[in-house]
Amino acid sequence: MFRDESSKVIQKAHAQWGSSGSPTDPSGGPASASTSASAASIWTNESPGASSDSQTASSPITPREVAPTRIAKKVDMNMEQRGLQFYINRYLMNHPDSPKTRDQVAAYFSSADAAQNVMIAVGLAGMSNLLGNKDMNLVARSKYVAALKQTGQLIANNDPAGLVARIRSVVSLALFEVVQGRGPKVTVGSANTHINGAVAVLRSVLPLPQAPNRGAHGVLQLLFSMFIPYQMTDTPLPAGFFETLKFCKQLMQGVLEVCSVDLALAIARYLQLSATAEHTVLTDGRPTTDGLIQQFVVLENAFDRLEGRLLEAFPFTQNQGEYPPEAVFRGKWHKYNGVWSGRIWNHYRWARILTNQKLVKLFADCPISSNKTVPVAQRTKCYATIERLAEDILISTPSHWHHPMLDPETTRAFEPGGFGNSGAVGLPSHLWHLCTAGCAPNVPPEFWDWAYNVLQVIWRQMGMQHALALSEVMVEQRNKLTRETIQTELKIEDED
Repeated sequence: MFRDESSKVIQKAHAQWGSSGSPTDPSGGPASASTSASAASIWTNESPGASSDSQTASSPITPREVAPTRIAKKVDMNMEQRGLQFYINRYLMNHPDSPKTRDQVAAYFSSADAAQNVMIAVGLAGMSNLLGNKDMNLVARSKYVAALKQTGQLIANNDPAGLVARIRSVVSLALFEVVQGRGPKVTVGSANTHINGAVAVLRSVLPLPQAPNRGAHGVLQLLFSMFIPYQMTDTPLPAGFFETLKFCKQLMQGVLEVCSVDLALAIARYLQLSATAEHTVLTDGRPTTDGLIQQFVVLENAFDRLEGRLLEAFPFTQNQGEYPPEAVFRGKWHKYNGVWSGRIWNHYRWARILTNQKLVKLFADCPISSNKTVPVAQRTKCYATIERLAEDILISTPSHWHHPMLDPETTRAFEPGGFGNSGAVGLPSHLWHLCTAGCAPNVPPEFWDWAYNVLQVIWRQMGMQHALALSEVMVEQRNKLTRETIQTELKIEDED
């Protein structure tokens, strides 16, 4: 995919941004020697003025031990170094899926040379968004173009030893789109191009004997991250998606986690039914309408059965304590047995909320068909299910993102542990889940307020345009509900 498409993307970027992006261009090519040198000192904790210690390679470390703030103050950082510092501080460290030990830091950065340009691009994009610095933004885009070229070269070389570097580089390119994107639909569409590339890269080397479930675990994480882009862009899932999913199921035969493949199929079914509902003129009481409602009910029942299997494969506990209410919803938090466990649960919650939300809308728009096909008890259950799952998404947040109000000791208790050590890569999907939970029908206003405030904090902390765009979506949704409520009240007054 990259061999075919990267040159077109680069040409488009040049035309749009006016960047040469040549390898010899100081702002568009590989990071300068000074940047590489400072980055190396950041990664190995050997920056000028840093004191040596006797800690073992696997001992826990704190973010300040790897951050470029250890560089002596007399050394001024150039723009690229500042971008790298911002990336490390805001997008890599201090997240539930961040490197925690010296061994993990070393493992992350040992394959980071190829992704260094995109790290700088992400960092500078976030900083430029917060500061409104156009020069910084131009350098960020130039670094992105350089990273596209570099990633294409990595994939063309096809060195088996460089698989982690290739995947990390491609996924980081998607993260740049999320940070830089100006609107939710455009952002997810652009990012999805890179995720498709990552799936193709990883699929080409499966099975991996040493990886969890022979590599199916990693592919599934990428496949699940594709659902939101395809939903937002109203694009059918490609045949290759289902072929890859089928291959993952073969690799996972006989293990409890295979239920994640069945969950993916259920979510894909939701996308298909949702597209049908959006593009079909439904007449209340007609067989077509009756049949569509019945199909949504069947899907909801399938989600209900899946919940028990997910609990067996991905168990978690709910805990409660005294924490800042802005950081921990209602003082509750979940303890998962891994980062992927927490993510799979929220993919499930998100999709089931949307399924029930669609049913609720069909109940309101088509009461005759609904009365014929759906018992009253099940219609009532839809609202209860939506509120329960929306609350669970909010409660799960400390397992996906650390609020700056929380101290390191507290966040360590929340962390589920993970294999990727990839920082904020999983955060964009969680932002969509938060938006869905806050805007779900008939949930308490408290849900909206809490989710909106989290999106605003992430925007101000990370400069991620995606968070700002989704917070604006939430505001528009609330304004729309307000207008509809006013219109309903006026209609009732006129009838009286």
